[in-house]
Amino acid sequence: MKTFNFGTDDDEEETREERLVGVSGYHVTNEGETLVAYGLGACVAIALWDTDTGVGALAHTLLPRQDSGQGASSGKYVDAAIQTMLREMVEAGAGYSSIEARLVGGADIFELKALGKGVGRKNAAVAREELDRLDVPIVAESTGGEHGRTVEFDTSTGRVEVTTAHSDEIEVL
Repeated sequence: MKTFNFGTDDDEEETREERLVGVSGYHVTNEGETLVAYGLGACVAIALWDTDTGVGALAHTLLPRQDSGQGASSGKYVDAAIQTMLREMVEAGAGYSSIEARLVGGADIFELKALGKGVGRKNAAVAREELDRLDVPIVAESTGGEHGRTVEFDTSTGRVEVTTAHSDEIEVL
């Protein structure tokens, strides 16, 4: 985790925590951290945020669905990551009915031999299906295309910033 100090108008410093969420990982927090996932290609970042309590979570998922019996990280698979994060968010004080989602990534940058073309689209589609099945609304999305993305999720405000490769623009979700 990195800590950054920012000056304010009163020359006082504000400290914000930034935590990296790596590939196949996820993190749940109620401490107002900024969660960051770099290099989203076919991967999908799933940001969940409770609008009432500020409990937030971010996953950097790699594949659409976890087969039964697979013992891999819960963050590796879209469906398992969503279920795990929701459970842990409620355990951390979130109210299930006030959780909303944002999706980022799911680009088709290259073909993966084992999975074929379109794994990014499949990841995004499974995220939409799973969130719909669990009655979690998707309030914003930046998915698809042919360029990678980086996502920064400020869990103190719910603000998600998306930077797309080969672009200087920052998209706010």
